[in-house]
Amino acid sequence: MHLRSRFDRRRSVWVLVSALVVAATGCGRDGTGPGVPVTPSAASQGLRIVNAYTQPVDVLVDGALVVSSAPPGQVDSVLQGAGVHTVALRASGATASVTISLSTVAGALRTIAAVRAGGILSASELDDTNSVVPAGATKVRVLHLAPNAGEIQVFRTQPDWATPIEWQFPFLYDSAAFSSLGNPYYQSTLGTWDIRAWRKPSEVALGWDATTARVTLMLASGEKRTVLVLDKPGGGIQLSVIE
Repeated sequence: MHLRSRFDRRRSVWVLVSALVVAATGCGRDGTGPGVPVTPSAASQGLRIVNAYTQPVDVLVDGALVVSSAPPGQVDSVLQGAGVHTVALRASGATASVTISLSTVAGALRTIAAVRAGGILSASELDDTNSVVPAGATKVRVLHLAPNAGEIQVFRTQPDWATPIEWQFPFLYDSAAFSSLGNPYYQSTLGTWDIRAWRKPSEVALGWDATTARVTLMLASGEKRTVLVLDKPGGGIQLSVIE
């Protein structure tokens, strides 16, 4: 009985390891949800998808469905081999899609967003590879990706400025094409950034002290982050941080 028990345990371990190997060598989706930062530790390489559209979306990579009905405001990551891939986004239940081609590399995630442009679904690449952070400095940018929120206000304190200062005005979802020019990084010294946001005018009374849409970043020399303002399930906005 003891020998059989040990054999069963060894077989169970072998089956579990085999299953993990199979899962690691194929495409997969991690368990992140709304408001949860997605980093290379969650998926060693591949794609990060942000649903900044008003409806659930499906994501296809090279013709294969990898994410089904991602709700608005959700961030997902998909394991994908290095190379050039065609990513298609479509509103769940629809047949028409928009595509974007991008290259993935080992040890990194490429980020795309399903966005509303001209009232229809579009795809936007969020990576800004041209933003270099000097030694002794840090950088942060904020992207308004909450189509149901309307105008928002975003304030920040940063390592070299302790008084809350507004990010930009007005801050509208459709005010820029989510580009490095329309949504620049702000630079400061190393240390703590505090980012807080609220809808305008409905949440102005909450302001800096009472809003729940807030995030604190501790950045070391040479680091940068992107803060995403996303729709929150049930209403309101939430913040998510990506590299």
